[in-house]
Amino acid sequence: MTTTKRKLSVSLDEDLVAELEAGGEALSAQVNDAVRLELHRRRQHRLLGEMLDEFEASAGPIDENLVTKYLDLLG
Repeated sequence: MTTTKRKLSVSLDEDLVAELEAGGEALSAQVNDAVRLELHRRRQHRLLGEMLDEFEASAGPIDENLVTKYLDLLG
């Protein structure tokens, strides 16, 4: 499956660029992968928040220790 690419310009910290370039893989591919992973992480957090809101609405207050535990697991 081929995904359409869109060219744009971004500014990154020099130390990040140096580390990415040292990996030998194409810079664009690495940045694309990193952004994809971050968006996935954000989606997980948002969905967990929505799930907890629904649970709390139907079952009452949620144990904050459990929330912290599962947030830690998500990273």
